[in-house]
Amino acid sequence: MADFNSESRYAVYKRFYIGDETTGYRLHVEDYEGTAGDSFTNHNGAQFYTKDRDNSISCALNSKGGWWYTRCHQCNLNGMYLSGNHPSYADGINWKAWHGYHYSLKTTEMKIRRL
Repeated sequence: MADFNSESRYAVYKRFYIGDETTGYRLHVEDYEGTAGDSFTNHNGAQFYTKDRDNSISCALNSKGGWWYTRCHQCNLNGMYLSGNHPSYADGINWKAWHGYHYSLKTTEMKIRRL
């Protein structure tokens, strides 16, 4: 991931898999390594929600995109593309441990490989 100051950070999770439709595409993510800080492990066990299939506290609607929400999020790589610092709360592409909720990242990538 990179910010608008051309600084890059990364997060690697040694255990990552997603359940099938019957589990609500439940996320399993553990064993963080990296330089970005761990903002994803908190989502471990969460189902995937979208604006039209949201949880009871409307995280997907309020955060502007589908994601594995638990009490909303600590990271959201499917938020709105905003230019760095912004006044709105947690609706950009954010990674809380690095830039918090009022900063939208410039680029992110999720790379998944079969083991």
